[in-house]
Amino acid sequence: MSNPPVEADKSGVAIYCGLLKDELAAQDIRKGSFEQRGLAVVTTAGALATLLFGLAAFSATGTTRPLPRDTKELLVVALVFFVIAGTLALLTNLPVGYQVVAPSGPLNKALKDPSDGEVEALRWTARVYAGTLTDAKRKNKCKGELLFAALAAEIVAIGFVALAVAHAI
Repeated sequence: MSNPPVEADKSGVAIYCGLLKDELAAQDIRKGSFEQRGLAVVTTAGALATLLFGLAAFSATGTTRPLPRDTKELLVVALVFFVIAGTLALLTNLPVGYQVVAPSGPLNKALKDPSDGEVEALRWTARVYAGTLTDAKRKNKCKGELLFAALAAEIVAIGFVALAVAHAI
């Protein structure tokens, strides 16, 4: 009499696979969130930079008093930081190849070793999920750092605009 086959549910592998799959789904959501927030930074940086150009054009028409030189210099510095913020934010949307499973991978695995049971298939799947998750976390961490730097640059730019306005008043 042979031993009964080990059931996947009793081995724990199915639980680990489920956890890794859930974590991978969370990383996909995180990636989308970083990209969406990056576009928001681009939008606000562009709008604020446009306002700067409008302010500069309005003051150059002669209908108001011209801006003092140091105010203009502060606005130029702000513009530089808005450009930096926008560029960093755009980089969060740079198409980056994430590790994915080739559709033929599981099929080739099954054809190569048809004696694999459910537990071995789950173990293979867990290894694939783990590799994919590690890759996604690394790339999302980079996107997060770019977004943080973009937001910091935008905050600095807003600070320079505030200084310029306070100086011009």
